[in-house]
Amino acid sequence: MTLPLLDLSNLIALPKIELMVSTLSVIGSGKLVIAAEQEFNWLSIVYWIGVAFTSGLLLMKLFGVKRQMGLPEKGRAFSFWRTKVIDQDLDNFAEIDAHESIHVKQLHTLDMLLVELTGVVFWFNPLIYCYRKSLKFIHEYLADEYAANFAGSKKKYAMVLFLQNFKAGPVLANTFYNPSLLEARIKMLQRKKSNTYRLLKYVLCIPLIVLVAVLCSFNTSDFGSYGTIKIDQAARFPGGFESFSKYLIKTARKVSNKDGRVMVSFVVETDGEITNGKVENGLDEASDREALRVIQLSPRWKAALQNGKKVRSAYQIGINFRSDNQINRKYN
Repeated sequence: MTLPLLDLSNLIALPKIELMVSTLSVIGSGKLVIAAEQEFNWLSIVYWIGVAFTSGLLLMKLFGVKRQMGLPEKGRAFSFWRTKVIDQDLDNFAEIDAHESIHVKQLHTLDMLLVELTGVVFWFNPLIYCYRKSLKFIHEYLADEYAANFAGSKKKYAMVLFLQNFKAGPVLANTFYNPSLLEARIKMLQRKKSNTYRLLKYVLCIPLIVLVAVLCSFNTSDFGSYGTIKIDQAARFPGGFESFSKYLIKTARKVSNKDGRVMVSFVVETDGEITNGKVENGLDEASDREALRVIQLSPRWKAALQNGKKVRSAYQIGINFRSDNQINRKYN
């Protein structure tokens, strides 16, 4: 008969309490020695610095829009939300007004503000900046298409873009004159009308939605803080580790000719349920599966306590699989 042995000398517990973590070493006699060390989560610090910086930039952009809307200069032509700011002395005022009217009607400012707010939260992802530039171009193309139809000639409207001497508007606003997009806008006017470009604005929303969904799926503890804590009472198997050892010996089977140890980690939930079983250091495929099986079938534990409150905790144990001969040599 072959029996798996629980190697208690290698059992350690890593209680994970919300955003704090300690390390508990379980000695053979069951005595707990707390050895916790304060850590600074530099990733969290860098992230929040980035959020603060991008938030500041957004506020500066909004202030710039407000300032230029209050004191419009000659040669300005832009819109923000439902307000159009156009110098009435500009040539081709009607075409420019038609262009900005589309920005207002289709709520292009709302699109840009949503992207800007997303950029504050996910400032570290370069896709945000690529998406923002592409969306701004699509907005201009949609407005140009309408204004060109209003003018009655794409060629005439292209000359309006090319020859007029405009001043650039606020960064956050829908600006009629944008030097970085001017050449691309004129080229787009020469293309044949296609419903593809009408749909492109909405197609561009797909990667943004996917990006937000993926990033929001991360556990908030990834940006949490870690610090020293004191564990009042560690999670324990009913009857103690001796009973847990007996459970393993009774339940586990020798499924391989290979002898050795399988290190398994798992989490004891607040209701005592065992979850997140994982082989940290395996022996072979069959033994690894067997070790996970007996851990996952374990009866409920008594959850760890912190300040009288049940908390989640993580454990790592070593299960030795040995033959009868090895057991006899060890105990004879």
